[in-house]
Amino acid sequence: MKPSGYVLLKVAQNAPRDVKIRIYKTMNGTVVTIKGKRYRSKGLVELMDGIKISGSLYAFPLEKMSKVMGELSERGLDTFVEIINMCTCECD
Repeated sequence: MKPSGYVLLKVAQNAPRDVKIRIYKTMNGTVVTIKGKRYRSKGLVELMDGIKISGSLYAFPLEKMSKVMGELSERGLDTFVEIINMCTCECD
C-alpha cells in the first residue's frame, strides 16, 4: 500500500538546545550501552516509515501523522515542531 501523501515536519529554530536533542533522539532513536552491551531503540522515522531530509526536517506519510504527533505530544515536544507542508500528490 502506497501512502497518499507526505507531511513535512520541521523543528522550530527557537527551540531550546535540550528540546532539540530530545526531538532528535525521538525521531532517530538512541543507542544505550549497559555492561558493555549496546541496545538500540528505533525512532519515529523508522517506526512510521518516515524520511529524514535533514537534521531538523522530516517527512511522514499522511496516514501516520496523527500517531507521530500523538507520540510527540506525550513527550511534550509537539509545541516545538512545525508542520510546514502537506503534500497530497501521488509520489513515486
